[in-house]
Amino acid sequence: MKKTENLFLAIALTFGLIFTLIIAPFHAESEPQHYYRSYQISEGKLIADKKITDCYGQQFETYLPSTTCVGGMLPKSILTTAKTTEGIESRKNPKRKQNIQTIIALLNLPLDSNNRVFLRFPNISLFFPITHLPQAFGMAIGRLFNLSPLVLLYMGRICNLLVWLLLVYLAIKITPFYKWLLLLLALTPMSIFQASSLSGDALTNGLSFLLIAAILKTAFAGEKQVTKSEIFILALLSLLLSLSKLAYFPILFLLWVIPVQRFPSKKQYFITLSAIVLVSLAAVLSWLLITRHLNVPLRLDTPNLTTEQRLDYLASQPWKLLVLLGNTLRLHGLTYLEQFLGGMGWGETKMPIWHIVSFGLVLVGVAACSHDKDIVVCRRQKAISLGIVVTNVVLIFTLLYVTWTSLDADVIQGFQGRYLIPISPLLFLLFYNQKIKLKFKKFNYAIACYLLFCQTLTVAVLLKRYWL
Repeated sequence: MKKTENLFLAIALTFGLIFTLIIAPFHAESEPQHYYRSYQISEGKLIADKKITDCYGQQFETYLPSTTCVGGMLPKSILTTAKTTEGIESRKNPKRKQNIQTIIALLNLPLDSNNRVFLRFPNISLFFPITHLPQAFGMAIGRLFNLSPLVLLYMGRICNLLVWLLLVYLAIKITPFYKWLLLLLALTPMSIFQASSLSGDALTNGLSFLLIAAILKTAFAGEKQVTKSEIFILALLSLLLSLSKLAYFPILFLLWVIPVQRFPSKKQYFITLSAIVLVSLAAVLSWLLITRHLNVPLRLDTPNLTTEQRLDYLASQPWKLLVLLGNTLRLHGLTYLEQFLGGMGWGETKMPIWHIVSFGLVLVGVAACSHDKDIVVCRRQKAISLGIVVTNVVLIFTLLYVTWTSLDADVIQGFQGRYLIPISPLLFLLFYNQKIKLKFKKFNYAIACYLLFCQTLTVAVLLKRYWL
């Protein structure tokens, strides 16, 4: 297959559809909460509810009487489906398999949308609705036919996958170089696993890849003047990514790798790029302002978890965050890299270590060897890329400290390797060089075969984990 984007589409569509079916229901990280929010949006409710009421906790196994809950009134059949598939029990005991008879029975469970309970999902409720729009679209179609909650889950997964496919396909198509690198990063077991679930990561990952590709295309298009359509596309993608997940807002500063020569003047260059960043920031802040009343402690099992307490603590001891960050990376850094490539499910479903090492070596090799003789990435552009990666990682850890970590913790809790996927192209951009000159095209077929092997291996791992 001559075009890299077509190879991606063939592999990702085939195996992605397989993954949507063999990943056990509610067994992707936080998939129950993503389901609840997606269903809520499918009914046209864009802002979650907050009330003192009896509700079910984030992990659906906990009943909370008369508690301040953020979430929504959803059909009780959704809760029944989630509990019956035993997502939490299976996560606690990875040897526990799915019962195919139970799954078949759930396919016929009536939705019964009039019988409702309050389901709590405060962390997911803060996301802008676009994050769950693909999943909600699939569920809305299913609701027209009054399909069961389990069928709605699969329809949401498929729509989520298709949107991700489109975004990454376009990213690979338009990027001026590193097409094979984007292909590999998109097809890591962790990446395609998330895209095949109800996770909001699918849209975020796809948008980040497409925005990075669009910026690189604009940056390395020679000295011809930038067009209005290019600016509009960059502005739109920047806005969508920022709204998709606030934590990846720093990616927008990659705009400054675009040479000033592409603009009529330095003034217009600065005003245009600054306007894109500021408009996106204003949109994010507006949504946070609208949903500020939904801010509640995300974890009920740990005391002293209010945002105000965490910010006051940081203000009095700003060095504390750096100490915690250093401890966290020292203790769990290798685990994060493992999760980035193959820590699926709730983190308990892992690819063989030899596969993770080989995939990492292939990524580094492709990044170091697949240069374009007409494209030179200067030190300034690499410095911007590195700065974004570092800033993004620190920002994510800071947000996790403020919202998720107990005050007496020795490490920052909640970070997962999948959070590195959106910024991974920028990290590997640091390996780009003009010195290593290998005829990379000779290895194309070998890499394509390797990817087919990896996807097949991932299918085997998932089947063994959930069904065999």
